Amino acid sequence: MVDVTPFWISLKVAVISTIIVTFIGIVISRWLYKRHGFIARILESIIILPIVLPPTVMGFILLIVFSPRSFIGAFFTDVLHLPVVFTLTGAVIASVIVSFPLMYQHTVQGFRSINNKMLNTARTMGASENKIFFKLILPLSKRPILSGIMMSFARAIGEFGATLMVAGYIPHKTNTLPLEIYFLVEQGKENQAWLWVIVLVAFAITVIGTINVLNKDRYREVD
Repeated sequence: MVDVTPFWISLKVAVISTIIVTFIGIVISRWLYKRHGFIARILESIIILPIVLPPTVMGFILLIVFSPRSFIGAFFTDVLHLPVVFTLTGAVIASVIVSFPLMYQHTVQGFRSINNKMLNTARTMGASENKIFFKLILPLSKRPILSGIMMSFARAIGEFGATLMVAGYIPHKTNTLPLEIYFLVEQGKENQAWLWVIVLVAFAITVIGTINVLNKDRYREVD
């Protein structure tokens, strides 16, 4: 009988990390989307850095940062009682770090695509910035935000390198689907690995198809 534990672990990690990056992505995008100065560009470069860095390098950095011997690692372990290294918490943090850039890019582009004349008109009518954001910007950006959520979820459920470095491969604890596939192949169990490969490929196709459906009107405008 197939052990579905890796599936549920991956799903749990992906759901938790996606909730986190959705909230943080919207907050940071709101703060940065109107800023174009030098500091804003530096911050955006740092945010996007995990896309460029090899996952193992990102995992090594996280391993050092969240080591129990570091200040941040000690804070998580001793104060929050959430040890990071070789735990499910580590898998979640790794997924958050690598998937956040996708959420940010989609969200901030959605915010920046809104016509400023409409927003300025709302301001002249006495609407506060908070009201403009929640009544205009967020609803008008729902497609990019949904696309960002789906891409972040897909990236989180497929994360391998950083998760292996930080959370490790601990059966029934941190063995997410990508890690399970790797170690099944290493053990010569290709047939079992194929099952999870098919699951992840089917999921990826579903995500891409859904995003294309969300953006079909945009494609028609281009045509």
